[in-house]
Amino acid sequence: MKKAFSILFIIVGSLTIVTVADGATLHEQVVPAFVSVYGRQPTAAEKAWWEGRVDRQEKTTYQALVGAMAYQREHAGSSPLAGGLPAGIADDKQTMIKAVLPLFVNIYGNDPTAAEKVWWRKRISCGDITKYKNLVSSMQYHKAKNVRKGSDSICGVKAAAVASSPGGVSRRTVAGISTHPMGDEVRIGIFKTDGRAIHVTANGSFQVREGRTKILATVDKDDVVQVSWSDEKYHVRGSGLNLDPVSEVRLVPLAGAIMQITSYSDPSPTITGKNYNRFRGVIEIRKCNGCNELWAINELRTEYYLRGLAETSGQGPEEYIKALGTVARTYVLYHKVITGGRFVRQRFDIDNTANDQLYRGYEYELITSRMASIFNKTKGVIVTNGEGDKPVVTVYFSDSDGRTRSAQEQWNSSRFPHLQSVKDPRHASSTCRGHCVGMSAQGAYGLAGQDKWSFQKILKYFYKGVSLVKAY
Repeated sequence: MKKAFSILFIIVGSLTIVTVADGATLHEQVVPAFVSVYGRQPTAAEKAWWEGRVDRQEKTTYQALVGAMAYQREHAGSSPLAGGLPAGIADDKQTMIKAVLPLFVNIYGNDPTAAEKVWWRKRISCGDITKYKNLVSSMQYHKAKNVRKGSDSICGVKAAAVASSPGGVSRRTVAGISTHPMGDEVRIGIFKTDGRAIHVTANGSFQVREGRTKILATVDKDDVVQVSWSDEKYHVRGSGLNLDPVSEVRLVPLAGAIMQITSYSDPSPTITGKNYNRFRGVIEIRKCNGCNELWAINELRTEYYLRGLAETSGQGPEEYIKALGTVARTYVLYHKVITGGRFVRQRFDIDNTANDQLYRGYEYELITSRMASIFNKTKGVIVTNGEGDKPVVTVYFSDSDGRTRSAQEQWNSSRFPHLQSVKDPRHASSTCRGHCVGMSAQGAYGLAGQDKWSFQKILKYFYKGVSLVKAY
């Protein structure tokens, strides 16, 4: 008789924990995960390849396994082992960085070591390789020379070099994270419909695109475009448009125009008449892969995203706000770079709710200008592992009962050694308000205000063994 098993997804604050019940191991979940993504049984070679990734602990949760398979299917076609990635893959940094692993496997026949993966991704992130075809040819050249990575002296500096900067924060390039002065483009899920039209306008002209590059129309200020989904097509109406593209619709502002989703309601609980439905950056309307959800996604640079963060009012000690901004920045970049996004089928990194981080966009930015000014003082600073080469997950919560909980204690997970239990002397609650793992917001507020701690000291207290890195 086959062993029965089940998967339980638990949303805990800012983190999704996956529990495998009834004794099933992640190794035993490879076939069910493959079937759910590819719609067929894996071949023996495919099964062995994915089981090998589990055995090497490259994927340690069911969610991560399914996410990797979904990404592989999108870029490699029907088989994760057939042909690597298509030759026409986009030449943007983030796409190429994610392509390194499957491309390496395709060319070398096995997985790269951590150092090899970092080396290739660093060449992309620093601009040494700017085209996918050049990445392929460079990797093929190294393979022909029987070399898996080159010298550590790349991008004009030694790969392991870390330049010190004041305040205990190191300046270095982190693989996978853009060096753009406003940070990576991050994708935030705003709201969804069942296919019904999402209405968008702007205070300036904007383009209607199919995908990233195909311009369908340019729309004037205050004109409203409606995008819906049915019969396997998008339907773009309004402002004289009658278009039915098959790929996602992107509404791209021109000359810094601010986009407004007029069919979305997020009213302020304190300001009468205030609706948080205006956003910097692109609004993308995308149908979920394999589900009946039509999403409005806000794509914008990391630092602009932080300006609309609604986790705080912007009041309180400056060092507390610096700490909060740093963990919020790290959290979204961790999911973009390390997990490939918490919403794989929907194709965005995190959403705008308390399940991830409260985000209210441009309108909130207007009323919390002090917060944006303080965040700017830590621009590009993230929390990384001790080696400083990758971001860690910086979960945080409202208030503790006097101590935080470790990830092991709260979630039975050993994956996050930086999430340990610590005393929280500045707490104000008799019970935990939130999941109680990571940084206590009330505790950080008190340590910054009453104890005059710096944001660096606060972060290194709540997250053990970490380094602070200025990545851009």
